[in-house]
Amino acid sequence: MKGFSRFLRYLKPYPIRVSVAIFLILAVSGLTLTYPEILRHYVDEALPHKDWALTQRLMLLFTGFFLIRGMLSYANRYLLQHIGMRICVDLRKDMFAHLQSLSLKYYENQQTGQLVARVAEDTGALYNLVTNVLTNTVSDSVTILVVIAMMFKINWLLALMTIAILPLFVFNYKFHLKHARTLSRIHRRNWFRVMGFLHERVSSARLVKSFAMEEKEIDRFNSGVERDLGNFNRLTLYNARLWVMSDMISSLGTLMVLFYGGWETINGRMSLGSLIEFTTLIGFLFSPLVRLSDVNSIIERAFVALQKIYQVLDTPSFVVEAPKAQDLPRVVGKIELRNVQFSFDAGRHVLRQINLVAEPGQMIALVGRSGSGKTTLINLLCRFYDVDSGSILIDDVDIRDVKIKSLRRQIAVVMQENMLFGGSLLDNIRYGNPQASMQEVVQAAKAAHAEEFIEKLDTGYYSRVGERGVKLSGGQRQRIAIARALLTNPRILIFDEATSALDTESERLIQDAMEKFIAGRTTFVIAHRLSTILKADKIVVLQDGEIVEEGRHNELLQKQGVYRRLYDMQFREPQPTPDDED
Repeated sequence: MKGFSRFLRYLKPYPIRVSVAIFLILAVSGLTLTYPEILRHYVDEALPHKDWALTQRLMLLFTGFFLIRGMLSYANRYLLQHIGMRICVDLRKDMFAHLQSLSLKYYENQQTGQLVARVAEDTGALYNLVTNVLTNTVSDSVTILVVIAMMFKINWLLALMTIAILPLFVFNYKFHLKHARTLSRIHRRNWFRVMGFLHERVSSARLVKSFAMEEKEIDRFNSGVERDLGNFNRLTLYNARLWVMSDMISSLGTLMVLFYGGWETINGRMSLGSLIEFTTLIGFLFSPLVRLSDVNSIIERAFVALQKIYQVLDTPSFVVEAPKAQDLPRVVGKIELRNVQFSFDAGRHVLRQINLVAEPGQMIALVGRSGSGKTTLINLLCRFYDVDSGSILIDDVDIRDVKIKSLRRQIAVVMQENMLFGGSLLDNIRYGNPQASMQEVVQAAKAAHAEEFIEKLDTGYYSRVGERGVKLSGGQRQRIAIARALLTNPRILIFDEATSALDTESERLIQDAMEKFIAGRTTFVIAHRLSTILKADKIVVLQDGEIVEEGRHNELLQKQGVYRRLYDMQFREPQPTPDDED
């Protein structure tokens, strides 16, 4: 209920609409309850006395109430659906905004499909909660109270007999509630697994086909959805049993009323119209109770969805901005790491006592075997994670003391596998600087050697790249990524193995673009191909999370250490090396 009360806060911005919806619900319920009264007058007065004028008035009254009820129901349904979707939109906005605030550590432990399902499907369950549960709860609760009062007015003994049946509804509900709630949670958990599996396989279609694993993946998916179906069937069985038992209890109450009410009518102590009115009211009493019982499944799904939603919304970010953080001014580009230590899991250090200084405009190359901590160091510089101890300073300012956005806006990252969004080339190049002019976009594309292939496309910069940029080659995607980074005019550049997966021609073009791009900027380059970093101002060799060597290319070769072994592994034959500029 605490989670449900949090959900109700989303109704607060719309008090007028909610109030009007509740009024319409009550108005529709009130008009509905006039039917038994009209029916009693029709049976007891109009028909026995053959009063055609009264019959016409009653039919006209019935028709008027019917039409007004229909219009109010239409307005009420529209308004509730509008409110329900408005709340879903607000929740989805909050969830997406919170997801954007979370650090990379959160995403490393989550499946993309599960997160997508929580934003898309769980909020949809709350739409049903507003549109169906709110209507039934308010309308049926008021109807039950008014019907009971009307029953006592007609025949207090029959009313007591009817009320005696009501505890059976409560017992039936309580009996099935616990099992339904447990099965509903299991169903949602299983469905999230299926959604995660589906997202991974669809996004990795090329990998699946390259290994001819289509049939295997079909079997895995079929197995997953069949397991989910089995759990859903058990949940449906409990809900169906709840509904059937409620209906049987309703039928028992009707039978008791017809038996005793018929006896009262035969003996003249009750009119036929009153008996028909009372019997009709039973439908208005037990039908709402049955609906309230049937609403259980919607409520259970909504409560489970709320739990999942608030698991996301209540997840704190591992990277928290300081309360008094200031904007980082335009930097010169000096970067210093002082005694930096970091670990993903307690006790397992990824980086140990890292001390490193990059002067403005220098190119720093990070080399080492996979898992040595190169990318982690870059992630700390971008503050995707926070250091466990030590500090990272830019122009002598600790990056934990500045606003995260102001830090990242001065850093551009070009990764090995750059993600492009499924829009146009223009949209992707402008991603980091949406206000850039077309002239600036073209200049950035030319500097990244992307203009040559863009001009060959039918629609040029407006060409669609497909999801994740699948319509472009690896080299073309990298050049677009470099153009995108160049357009933000960063002071700090990071190339994370930007050419390791490219062919020789693409690598040559991108190397040329990189050399033009890095001029005057502090640059970090992670490279497995040592040929790309021979001109670096400083090469830092990492091993098991520690800096084991540091210097220029020729200096490190002369040390005959880790760097020399890495170099010899790539260049079996003697290779010419640039002269030491010192």
